[in-house]
Amino acid sequence: MEIINWIIIKSKDRGIDYGVGTFIKQLSQGLALLNDIDVFVIEVGDEKITEFSIEKKTDITYFKFPKPKLLKDIDTITNYKRFAKSIVRIVLSYLPIERKNVVHMNFVFQYFIGAEFKSALDCKLIFTQHLFIPEIDTSNNSFDTERQTYSLVDRIVTVTKHGKDHLVNKFVDEGKITTIFNGIDSQLFSSKNNEENIRQKYGIGLNERIVLYSGRIDPIKGLKYLTLSFSILLKKIPNCRLVIAGNGDYEELIQGSKAFSSNINYLGFIPLEDLIALYHEASIGVIPSLEEHCSYVALEMLHCGLPVVATCLGGLKEIFSHNENAFLVDTIPDQTNIYGIAPNINQLANYMFNLLADDQLRKIFSRNAIIMANDKFSADKMVNNYVRSITN
Repeated sequence: MEIINWIIIKSKDRGIDYGVGTFIKQLSQGLALLNDIDVFVIEVGDEKITEFSIEKKTDITYFKFPKPKLLKDIDTITNYKRFAKSIVRIVLSYLPIERKNVVHMNFVFQYFIGAEFKSALDCKLIFTQHLFIPEIDTSNNSFDTERQTYSLVDRIVTVTKHGKDHLVNKFVDEGKITTIFNGIDSQLFSSKNNEENIRQKYGIGLNERIVLYSGRIDPIKGLKYLTLSFSILLKKIPNCRLVIAGNGDYEELIQGSKAFSSNINYLGFIPLEDLIALYHEASIGVIPSLEEHCSYVALEMLHCGLPVVATCLGGLKEIFSHNENAFLVDTIPDQTNIYGIAPNINQLANYMFNLLADDQLRKIFSRNAIIMANDKFSADKMVNNYVRSITN
């Protein structure tokens, strides 16, 4: 097979430290293992650097661009076009010529870079839809980046069937859409390291049962409902500890849980090896999101065999099977947030209690989780599906 240049655009967005960043890492590393693909990652918008650099490691070439200094007297679209043209011009000077090329976008705001590649290079343009995009008012003739992206690209990948349905309902060309679930390297999360010391490191008692949340601190993640449910759980199982790992604004959570704050650990963003150790040490994981796609946190918990309680919505219904590897919590109307729903707090508390109180049930859920993870959500399967999507 002819060698392919696979060019992945990686913007320094806040999601890059979580799901999207994990996706790019897993995909690029998996593609780099294939003999007929050379991988190039364009890192855009790094505030820590002041000039362009190029680096190659583990068979992946990284082009690193600082955050652009946009000219104030020029409109935004013109600025973006100029920046995109500069990026593409530099990258093309390093690319091996006379090959097939794939350019892979991960956010709609990368449209201008994708469009510049499309005009300057014979390539297939892929866009992976990682999240839903809020509707914008284009009646004032503002630039509709989302629809322009759908029109520009050759292939749209949604990470769940839920995501595909969303795009079809937006009248996106269904013939362009392929669903490919995210995947993860099972070896990375199946190994058990450092569990003996992880409790001591983060001040968790040896006999405390850990209820673990991992991910960014954001209203969409439903954490205020988790803390309300946890307060109910504590009345039945006092020796529980809610461990919350992730970056964000903790103020609302702290203010809402003062009465039982001694049972909560706010860890912030922690090293991956510590997170893996917590996955293996925790009794249960909780994902109380108000919207979710192919969550990498969910996949990490699956691969670690961690029994989960999650909201019954979106992509979570495609990752977990109720009463087999997780308990899925019903949603109820809630007008206090912009999504209009919330997990049922009492049901969430009851499901957490049922799992914590039944050692045998947790073992069954754990075994089933690992089987599901390896069968449906492996990095190898994801990589092979992406290659198939551009070669067919």
